[in-house]
Amino acid sequence: MTLQDFKLKMISELSSIYEMDELNSIFNILSEEYLKIPRSKILLADEIDLSESNQTLFQSALERLKTHEPVQYVIEKTSFMDMEFKVNSSVLIPRPETEELVRLMLDEDLDGKEILDIGTGSGCIAISLAKNFPNAKVTALDISFDALNVAKENAKLNNVNIEFIHTDIFEYNSKKKYDVIVSNPPYVLESEKSQMKQNVLDFEPGLALFVKDIEPLKYYTEIFNFSQNNLRDKGFLFFEINNKVEKPLSDGLILNNFNFKIYRDHNGFKRCVFARK
Repeated sequence: MTLQDFKLKMISELSSIYEMDELNSIFNILSEEYLKIPRSKILLADEIDLSESNQTLFQSALERLKTHEPVQYVIEKTSFMDMEFKVNSSVLIPRPETEELVRLMLDEDLDGKEILDIGTGSGCIAISLAKNFPNAKVTALDISFDALNVAKENAKLNNVNIEFIHTDIFEYNSKKKYDVIVSNPPYVLESEKSQMKQNVLDFEPGLALFVKDIEPLKYYTEIFNFSQNNLRDKGFLFFEINNKVEKPLSDGLILNNFNFKIYRDHNGFKRCVFARK
């Protein structure tokens, strides 16, 4: 079997699940991972013969993809801020919108600051900040023990030192003060599940995604409360938010005496919040 033969087979068996652009992307990801060749050589797919072991790898991936499992979980890694991160079903797959949040933070001089990442998941935010601000002291917490294990592996993989804490933000009592608090908390409303793809609903951790419609600001309100005693004067808050709760969230920031600005993401939705105490 050649690589081109597999591509045609994959397209035939997955075309009911994925659009063609996405299929091409998945094919390139699998080829780069399993054959260890650059994207330019994949164009010669019809000339590449697959060994028996590689045929087994590609076929196994195809079977998993048929169940709607994300390709990032299949190969157990993804790219974020030009770095490699391990991922599995214990953590969300980092999104481009979260990269936009990190890039917003990189515009500030945070080197040497005390930074807390609440709900770190794969550690993508905390690790990106530690990499770009080598003198910052970064702490990352998460309620999920399994997620923290993934984040710890990613910290080692990207050669950064981070303090990890296994705790629930609703129970975290700390006297420590931070210069920066950042969070990409669960913010997708349960009523929005019907609009989401099966690969997200069936495989990504709901604990990190969803909030009840009756309490959409649950995590933000708790972080506001935490910041009253644990964020230094003139400290920063950075959030990723649901476009639908922008107005009540703005009211909460005003009530808690924050100056703030809300930024739109690449799709035009209000997504990133930069606030200062």
